[in-house]
Amino acid sequence: MSRASPAPASPETSELILEAAGRIFARKGFRSTTVRQITQAAGVNVAAVNYHFHDKKELYTRVLKRAHQAADRTAAADLADHPQKRLRAFIHGFVEYLFDPRRPDWQGRLLAREIAEPSPALDRLAAESVRPVKEQLCAIVRELLGPGSTDLQVQRSALSVIGQCLHYVHCREMIKRLFPNQPEKARDAGALADHIFHFSLAGITALRRQIKAETKRHRYFSKHSRPSIS
Repeated sequence: MSRASPAPASPETSELILEAAGRIFARKGFRSTTVRQITQAAGVNVAAVNYHFHDKKELYTRVLKRAHQAADRTAAADLADHPQKRLRAFIHGFVEYLFDPRRPDWQGRLLAREIAEPSPALDRLAAESVRPVKEQLCAIVRELLGPGSTDLQVQRSALSVIGQCLHYVHCREMIKRLFPNQPEKARDAGALADHIFHFSLAGITALRRQIKAETKRHRYFSKHSRPSIS
């Protein structure tokens, strides 16, 4: 006797659909996945998808947002009283989120697939989930770089921080093969986050010194290149 499908209005039904959809979307992509495949995997009927998510497009958007919850883990960075501490808290929160063993594998695969093969849902993901994290990190970096830093310098510095974090996740299998004798501690999320923090802070500090020197030179030449008044 087959198991009865949960009632469409049940909160558990929504969770069943999201998890099943995430696994299938990550494997097959948005276009190749059907609602029927999802409902069969979730053990619910098609009406449940319509009730909770309206259509496949909205379901996919909700699944993408489920896969990207970094903002919840980096929020602690706003509580620190110094930009260096905020940067460290941000990196630790982000790295520990990426390496969280409780995070389903399909989430990382789905996000990587969406970035490689963008759908219309990527715009909403960027605006609603990714942009707040970007703005949080850029604010920290701008404060560390100090006055005189340009938007481009802030953007590139922030992307360098994020790029390191993501590299260790997306390329971990290649890293294992390239550096097979790494100690287990090298793969520890906390130790890795500390390395990224110190490496990033050193780069940002060097750039800050460069910005200050360039600003000082600009002021000097501006002052001494003024035409004299006879």
